[in-house]
Amino acid sequence: MEILGIIFDMDMTLIDTSSLISYRQNRQWNKVYHNIPKTRIYPGIINLVNELKRRYNLGIVTSSPRKYANKLIRYHNINIPILVAYHDTRLHKPAPDPIRLGCQKLACPRNKIISIGDDKNDIIASNIAGTTSVLASWGISSPNSHQADFEFTSVEDLKHYLLN
Repeated sequence: MEILGIIFDMDMTLIDTSSLISYRQNRQWNKVYHNIPKTRIYPGIINLVNELKRRYNLGIVTSSPRKYANKLIRYHNINIPILVAYHDTRLHKPAPDPIRLGCQKLACPRNKIISIGDDKNDIIASNIAGTTSVLASWGISSPNSHQADFEFTSVEDLKHYLLN
């Protein structure tokens, strides 16, 4: 299978944002932004992104608001040029609309894109959109009960798969 593009979810896929969950659920955005330094990028992600950029078009499709996503991306120096955030589509994951918009922004056919996420909604959206779905289970993830095409338990295993 020829791959031209890769879509990443952000929270709990690229970045461990578990320390922000309660603030986000309570819509305490000032506390969320103040505590961004408590988040951490998963080991190996920056190296993976840098390697992948040489071969593929990359994007982030997140269910988070753009302002929050941009702050996290800047804080962790994630150099992925395309971002689809919560308000960019009327329907949200598990609807396929955000993934489809990500594919459009990557300018790649859906069947040539891998979509990587940690949550069942990421997998459902990816499958409906027609991309290859990958469950990233190195953080707090949903069990693979929604039929991801692949599941990886470490960033290193994902890297090996994508680069070999």
